[in-house]
Amino acid sequence: MRSLIYLFQGLFIVALFACERPADTTYASEWNESEKPTMYAVSLYDTLPAKLISGIAIHEIHGIKASYASGRSTCYFEYDANAKDILQAISRLPFKRLDMAVADTLVREPDTTFSLGGKRLLSETELKASDFFWNIQPDQFTYYECLKSPARHTLLIHKKTGRILHRIEYHS
Repeated sequence: MRSLIYLFQGLFIVALFACERPADTTYASEWNESEKPTMYAVSLYDTLPAKLISGIAIHEIHGIKASYASGRSTCYFEYDANAKDILQAISRLPFKRLDMAVADTLVREPDTTFSLGGKRLLSETELKASDFFWNIQPDQFTYYECLKSPARHTLLIHKKTGRILHRIEYHS
């Protein structure tokens, strides 16, 4: 009887640690061929709250925004900055209490490397404009993610140079 209790406890602990965070499908996007984005030049300073990034030395290299008629948009940035400062700033981004189901309080480092598979869901226009983000070798970057509804932040930090690639998806 005692061994049965130990077995049950052991299985419960294994099951508890085997649980994974459910995939967030609210941000899944499929590109509609009839929907072409409008492309804009954009700055990280125009996108993130000034109080969060003030005091961080950021040297922007690229910044573009793809806006769709459906209301969704995606920003891509390439910049040099202190990665630790940027990760802390993203962690401090506000989110609505009602959106806690799709909000992270910290930037997460997923157990996997970044996948380039997401680019198959993009329009050709967006893909061309954001080639600096997608034409990489993922194993050369450390991958971070943070959900701050209605935005998803994907940060790729080059392991040798520290260059930061930052993608922000917005869904209305």
